[in-house]
Amino acid sequence: MRRNFLYLFLLAVLAVAAYFLVIKKSSSTLNEKEKSFAIEDTASIFKIFIADMEGKKVVLKREDDHWTVNDRFEVRNDYMKTLLSTIKRLDVSYPVPEAAEKTVITALASSNKKVELYDKEGSLLKSYYVGGGTLNSEGTYFLMNGSDKPFVVSVPAFAGVLDSRFVTDEEVIRSTAVFRFRNNEISMITVEYFEKPDSSFSIKQLRADSFEVSNKNKGILAGGQLNKERVHHYISLYSSIFCESFVNDLPKKDSILQTIPFCTVTVTDRQQQSQSATLYHMPRNSTSEQFDMKGNELKYDVDRYFATIHDNKDFVILQQFHFGRLLKSFSYFSIKSNGKK
Repeated sequence: MRRNFLYLFLLAVLAVAAYFLVIKKSSSTLNEKEKSFAIEDTASIFKIFIADMEGKKVVLKREDDHWTVNDRFEVRNDYMKTLLSTIKRLDVSYPVPEAAEKTVITALASSNKKVELYDKEGSLLKSYYVGGGTLNSEGTYFLMNGSDKPFVVSVPAFAGVLDSRFVTDEEVIRSTAVFRFRNNEISMITVEYFEKPDSSFSIKQLRADSFEVSNKNKGILAGGQLNKERVHHYISLYSSIFCESFVNDLPKKDSILQTIPFCTVTVTDRQQQSQSATLYHMPRNSTSEQFDMKGNELKYDVDRYFATIHDNKDFVILQQFHFGRLLKSFSYFSIKSNGKK
């Protein structure tokens, strides 16, 4: 019995030795450059180029405190955080077995995303191709540019295919910000309701704690007439107002723009530069609420509306839950008003 135990122990030692001598040695002989996809210090990355086989491409550039896409739009912070984290944590799971290399390379040749990473001086840091996922979707095929050795790559603690993190559509990753002002940057806010002019209002920020709220028909609220707490809170909302999505290619866009908008919100900054959002009712659709609380059939979607922003260059969807906070009335700011709007 004791002798059998000794044999088993020696066999285990030999197995461990074989693992390190054969498998580990084989792995260590791989060309490090061919599998070095990750960049630990992502702060050194200042430009990222991503292109797919359909001709779509984006160039992401690091600016002072944000990233831009194709020199046109600011990029969503959450996307850049995910992308840079992915680049940092890329980990080679295993090299593609030789028997499968040809198949994988052929697949990569027909469907891939090319990724190039550059530093501040414009020097190329990495250049590789990102392919599809493995059969179990727990890894993604990567191939370093100039190499013929593909690898299965993953991100620790993430189960899924990584190619979707390398987006080539600027509309998907651009910032959805509509208004983003600090309180002290705002000179005036005007909300004009074309269907309810008595509810329209303008807020002039005269000084840090001095305001004037006016309506063309109802006059001016100032001093003791104003609910300053509400004015302060209302102005602070403009620090982060976003749209749900861009729908510039929506087929019915032109017909909607021919209808009469129901509201325009305009913010003018201290340099007298203005940004506006013009809001249009969204026709009721299959996902909309169909009836109101009294059982009456609704004409429009009550949760969303369309809008033009960025000097009418972008057509977007806004959510009542988020943007609707800006749609107050003139009387809301009166000290006599106890209503929510």
